[in-house]
Amino acid sequence: MLTVVSPGRGPEIGSGAWRRRLSLAAVTVGILVPGVQVSAAQDSASAPPERRRTEIGLIPLVGGDTDVGAGVGLLGTIAETASGYKPYLWAIEGAGFISFKRSDTGFVIPYQDYSVQWTAPQLLNKRLRIEVRPSYTKETTQRFYGLGNASPAPTGGDVPGRDFYGRTHPTLWVRLRYRVWDHFHAGVGASHTQNWLRIGPQSTLEQQMTTSDNPTVRQLLGAPSRHGVLLLEALFLWDTRDNEAVPEEGQIHQVRFRLSPVVAGDAMPYSYQQLNLSSRFYHSPIPDRLVLALRWVADMQFGRPPFYELARYDDTFALGGQNGVRGVPGQRYYGKIKLFANFEVRSQLVQFHLWNKQMTLGAAVFFDVGRAWADWTSHPELDGSGWGLKYGTGGGLRLQQGKTFVVRADLAWSPDARPVGAYVGAGQMF
Repeated sequence: MLTVVSPGRGPEIGSGAWRRRLSLAAVTVGILVPGVQVSAAQDSASAPPERRRTEIGLIPLVGGDTDVGAGVGLLGTIAETASGYKPYLWAIEGAGFISFKRSDTGFVIPYQDYSVQWTAPQLLNKRLRIEVRPSYTKETTQRFYGLGNASPAPTGGDVPGRDFYGRTHPTLWVRLRYRVWDHFHAGVGASHTQNWLRIGPQSTLEQQMTTSDNPTVRQLLGAPSRHGVLLLEALFLWDTRDNEAVPEEGQIHQVRFRLSPVVAGDAMPYSYQQLNLSSRFYHSPIPDRLVLALRWVADMQFGRPPFYELARYDDTFALGGQNGVRGVPGQRYYGKIKLFANFEVRSQLVQFHLWNKQMTLGAAVFFDVGRAWADWTSHPELDGSGWGLKYGTGGGLRLQQGKTFVVRADLAWSPDARPVGAYVGAGQMF
């Protein structure tokens, strides 16, 4: 028997680098190894055997977007399965992804991510899920034009020495999630990230860190240095979706709280808190043909977070990129408060079989909108006045395999786009 195994992620579980690499990666070819089957001992002569087997998969990856360029990678999995346990007893998944993008001087490598994740999803009477993941991520073309919702984009396009900075950050995190009852889950976790920053002396970021006339800007940006960040988190969620990977009906509501304490002075100098609230709704007015999907997110930071976290929510980018407001470039807007919403209409057009697998070709149209605020006090010089909404709209194609995997390709237009945002990724956006 030949089987593809890709460990499933729980709702909103997984680091941003992990989710971003998966969202960048579209599976194109599967190289599979037959499952190794081991029969379990029987309690009695009449009891049916509980069949166990080890399943191994190796999958090349290809994907990308207009922010980080095109990339390639490799995903490998080893999973132990048994009857009565879905999707598996445990799994180890290793992955690597690297992207390339053309620049004025040739090609650059904007993004690299390498990781190993161990998952045991059904411990303690199938109620406890544990995940452990070390990773290494290097990003060399992170944008910074300024703080706040009204930060102006430079005319004439990006200049790397002026508009980009680099960040290298290995991370180790551990997360536990427990199904308290029915659809209600609670979880805790901890992570440590070590950060190395590369900020050019003539960059906008360096100048605003050191010479800005606005004291709020200097306070929010801080000073560049090598540092660590320890995060402790608590998670509560209510999940009634009919399917985690391709939901058609149901809801999921999440509250995530994070705390970062100061440890050993300058070694871990950032003390801040982060509250993330999100809800997702799914309804299928025409079953198996049409799905209406809505998500809203509120992300709020308190205290003194590192500046790069001001552009992020739940470990990925908020007002920009393919996981937030599409069409807006990634890392476009920085602020302690970020509110945004996404609305999608997803349709299934035609079903067919390919390599003995059920495939569904579909399409989607979407509208994303949001806003950021630099700080909790009013700063019209940074955030502007009025609504100041940032938005993107567009559509794309979806190629679905069974009920567990989707490849999506989207084009998004926004007033911030140059001229459009293009994304190829794995999995529904939400």
